[in-house]
Amino acid sequence: MCFQFGNSSVSIMETHGSIDAEEAAAALASVRESRARVAWSGYPAWYWITTGVALGALTYMTLVPGWPATVLSAGIAVVLVLVTRAACRARGVCVGWTPSAMSRREAAILYGPAALVILASAAAVRFAAWSSPWPSIVAAVLVGALFAGTGLTLSARADRR
Repeated sequence: MCFQFGNSSVSIMETHGSIDAEEAAAALASVRESRARVAWSGYPAWYWITTGVALGALTYMTLVPGWPATVLSAGIAVVLVLVTRAACRARGVCVGWTPSAMSRREAAILYGPAALVILASAAAVRFAAWSSPWPSIVAAVLVGALFAGTGLTLSARADRR
């Protein structure tokens, strides 16, 4: 039996005899690796770029004072949800709110640098004496570039496996 997911296919064999623990462990490891490869390689490039831009804009909006920034932040959050749903449809794999095939290490690599930049820029804007918009703009561009670049790199690496 063979299933097609995007550019990858997964084969499932039926067995009528018993298998030992070593074979079962190897089969489970193969399934985990295949699931992760399908999950990462299926993302279109536009998803990483659009999400990076939206996260950068969201970072900038959260650092700008006033209620219009709050309203725009909510709008950007809705756009992020819509982009994610569109990417799921493009991938053909919709996991919803269930745990994904992303390992903790991969999640830390993808989200960690952007989160650190967001926190550092928020602290800098909060405690800095200057009132220039440039630190917020630089932080927003850096967040978008880090997320999009990391996502594109992880997807490309999954495609090569």
